[in-house]
Amino acid sequence: MLSKSPIIPTIESLQTILNSIPSPVFLLDQDHRLVMVNDAFCDFARVERDDILNTTGSNPDEQRDVFWRIDEEVFRTGSMIENEEVADDADGTPHIVVTRKRLVHLPTVDGETPFILASISDVTRIREAEARARYLASHDELTGLANRAELNERLADAIELARRSESKVGFLLLDLDGFKAVNDKHGHAAGDELLKVVAKRLKSHVRVVDTVARLGGDEFCIVQVGIHQPSGAFVLAERLVAALEKPVTMGGEEFIVSASIGIALFPDDAKDNDELYKEADQALYKIKRAGGSGFYRTTDGDHVDTPPWRMEDDLRQALAKNQLSLVYSSLTGADGEVHGYEALPVWQHPERGEIPREMFLPTAEKAGLIHKISTWVLMEACKAAATWNEALRVSVNISPIQLEYGDLQETVERALDISGLAGNRLELEMPETALLGDEERVAVTLGAIKARGVHLALDKFGSGSSTIAHLHKFQFDRLKIDESFIANLRTDPRSLALVQAIIHLGQEMNIAVTAEGVDDSNQLCVLKKMGFSEIQGRALGEPQRR
Repeated sequence: MLSKSPIIPTIESLQTILNSIPSPVFLLDQDHRLVMVNDAFCDFARVERDDILNTTGSNPDEQRDVFWRIDEEVFRTGSMIENEEVADDADGTPHIVVTRKRLVHLPTVDGETPFILASISDVTRIREAEARARYLASHDELTGLANRAELNERLADAIELARRSESKVGFLLLDLDGFKAVNDKHGHAAGDELLKVVAKRLKSHVRVVDTVARLGGDEFCIVQVGIHQPSGAFVLAERLVAALEKPVTMGGEEFIVSASIGIALFPDDAKDNDELYKEADQALYKIKRAGGSGFYRTTDGDHVDTPPWRMEDDLRQALAKNQLSLVYSSLTGADGEVHGYEALPVWQHPERGEIPREMFLPTAEKAGLIHKISTWVLMEACKAAATWNEALRVSVNISPIQLEYGDLQETVERALDISGLAGNRLELEMPETALLGDEERVAVTLGAIKARGVHLALDKFGSGSSTIAHLHKFQFDRLKIDESFIANLRTDPRSLALVQAIIHLGQEMNIAVTAEGVDDSNQLCVLKKMGFSEIQGRALGEPQRR
């Protein structure tokens, strides 16, 4: 009986087989060239098959090097390697994909030849569902705030950090006064909307590193990290009480509630989570019994009423007595090289200790002191930078009020002339709100400043209403991505997509992009892989005096 020779598939039949597979599939040779792709691959990449075959693809250099190392490992070991990465489709939309590469040997004119057969699985929806599940496990579904479980974890982390850094943790337990009346009179739907407004107000008055949680009903909690004096918690509590007393308008009707806050401090009042809850709860009970709308802290078991502190009066004295100083936050390239420093004002109160910027700068704005403070920061920062290595720049924040005053150009020129600092070593950061109002006048002022070689940076980009037209009109040299997107980078696919979009925008417009608020090594690793030109945050060290 004659045996038949095995049938060797033709190129055309292999192509037909690959085209029947709904996921993108491609074949690579040992020179990393695409020798075969299926229809799904062409659809995903939006390319014609003839245009992509016999090329190494169009990946950026950094990604290409990673992919090629994986290819070489597959050829060397014969092992199947799976890699998850973020890839853009032809429209620039980011997708989370898993690429599986395995070694195959196919008959060619030279005999059996090794190739890599690779398949791409789009797992974006799966990862989004997983991220959503993780989010719901740690967040209150109504308000989006942390829930009790997440609060307990963050509080434990805050206590451990405070032990290592010899700092304090502020624990503020907050209950709404008058909320039950709103619920009873207007229904739970109105109550829910009111809780959402309260959550937004609370979030807007704390730092990104702090935690705001909803414990249930109308009870909230704030964990305040890295404070060094009790005054830090008292100032925050005063701001929260004032913020929540403002009327809320819903459906054409005005609602008024207030807040009672119980305060406990680690390690002063308690040594762990449970003790902080207990002490803060006792303080909250006291203020509620006294009529509400205020805050208390317990000390040695006694309830002590903390009188309101008029920060404005002390801030005026601080300016007169030169109690402000500067610290500098490093601006570091992806390669670890320091490019410069951002100048940040510090207020060391003689009795209350260091007052956080997030607390005294808003007061300075309301009191009409921000122009004086900003001018002082600019002058002192330029003087300091003039003594540094000439390769380093200094970045200084300017306020919208400085542009409104109309003397910003004169102030910058005077700071450069007195300090002797070269204009190209100064960068001015401004928020998006600085661009509002008389845009033509602002454009003329900023244009004159840039004529001195000064660089312009748009701060907290992505959180406001700036447009591409603004970036072009005001000739910005740098975008600083709002730190809230960096904080949510690993848990929120939308933040990831937005950050990637800003990177691409910067590349297209030749504008440098800085990620600020990078507070841990995981964020640092992700951002370096994404191609950031500059990174800033506590992951690179705390701001220091220079």
